[in-house]
Amino acid sequence: MKFLLLFLLTLPASAIVWQEDAEPQTEQEGEMRNVGKVFYSPLQVHGGTCLALGGKWVLTCRHGTEKWPPEFIRVSFPALEKKVYKVKKIHFPESGDLALLELGSKVKDIEKITFAEKEKIVGMKVWLGGFGKSGPAGDSKLNGTFHGGYNRVDKESGGKWSLSLSKKGEGEKQEATVAIMDSGSPLFVETKDGWKLCGIASTASNGTNPSYGDRSNYAKVQEGVKWIRSLVK
Repeated sequence: MKFLLLFLLTLPASAIVWQEDAEPQTEQEGEMRNVGKVFYSPLQVHGGTCLALGGKWVLTCRHGTEKWPPEFIRVSFPALEKKVYKVKKIHFPESGDLALLELGSKVKDIEKITFAEKEKIVGMKVWLGGFGKSGPAGDSKLNGTFHGGYNRVDKESGGKWSLSLSKKGEGEKQEATVAIMDSGSPLFVETKDGWKLCGIASTASNGTNPSYGDRSNYAKVQEGVKWIRSLVK
């Protein structure tokens, strides 16, 4: 019962949804190959998302991991290799919705991840993707497969990057946002030097329809880069 309660407490996470009539990405390409699944409890129930940074280090969100002992968390990276990794230790910064999972073994063949540190983020095109409850706005389903898309950051709100789902026919091609069941998924910003990591999915507003989010918020990776580098060497 304790494990079930802990799992239920982690459920208000986020997942990828997209505009009606849009065709989302279904293949993990480039940096999105590093996106993985987080499993909870001895039953290994899928309930979150993460991003492999290199070696034994994986970035995800604090609120999806802080209630769990590391031995009850597992991660996998479907686009990299067919293996489930054990978590040795969980590290948290002094503040913010970020967490680093230290694995018991290294993740192989990962893509290089570059951090957005000084780039402008508000108004810029961003790339997001994850697993979990996915589908067109208002009709999302839990299927555990990867979906991705694009958007633009509207503003900085409460120390987080905030973006919304545009009206049908507006916004980016393959426009997407996050809703339920995939907190910890990455947000990459488009720069002249390629895609750089700028956020980790933290919260979503469901508006009047609980099956999808009309606005999502990402913890700012910029504020945690120094902490990340102090561990990931």
